[in-house]
Amino acid sequence: CFKNYYEVLSLARAVLDEKRLELYGTGVNLTCYGGILPDWDNLTGLAELTERLRRDTGAEIPFVSGGNSSSIKLLMDGRIPNGITNLRIGEAYLLGRETAYGEAIEGMHGDCFTLKCQLVELKEKPSKPIGKSGMNAFGEAVRFEDRGDMLRGICAIGRQDVNIGGLTPVDGNVEILGGSSDHMIVNLTSAKGYKVGDILEFRPDYAALLNACTSPYVGREYRS
Repeated sequence: CFKNYYEVLSLARAVLDEKRLELYGTGVNLTCYGGILPDWDNLTGLAELTERLRRDTGAEIPFVSGGNSSSIKLLMDGRIPNGITNLRIGEAYLLGRETAYGEAIEGMHGDCFTLKCQLVELKEKPSKPIGKSGMNAFGEAVRFEDRGDMLRGICAIGRQDVNIGGLTPVDGNVEILGGSSDHMIVNLTSAKGYKVGDILEFRPDYAALLNACTSPYVGREYRS
């Protein structure tokens, strides 16, 4: 853990020498990119590094952040090392899921967010498009199973707005087939009663929620 300690110490001293900055804490980011799980060893290493910085700089450093929602399981199991004073929790309280193993958290809710999309077209079409398939607009080679004709709908939202693969229809009879930049295609063959202009509802996962919340084309409404 201390392989680059003196680089960290140099940075800490530079912060302390700057009157407009405060050395308030240390932290580690896990799982977001590399998928490395938080554990006793790496979080103990963070706590020990921080204690060493306190000794060498004389700074209080009250804030020691041991990761994000992927550290929740350690916390619930009572395995967070002494010296960790903070976790940066997002998905766990927004979607009710810890992110180390993707397990639902007891007492939390996974339905706090609903994405609503208008159905702008509804027609019976072949499940396998007519003609020879090549790459789609995103450079992906696409293949289609011939499932006969299906009642296919188009929703007014697309991959520029949301991670379509991270959506789950609230109506279990609705099947997401895919999407283009600005439209999402759904199979409504088993669903009943939909017509053009109706609103379809979906539950987003973390990636879909991130996209939808930052897209300028998706409106947001908050209810208490």
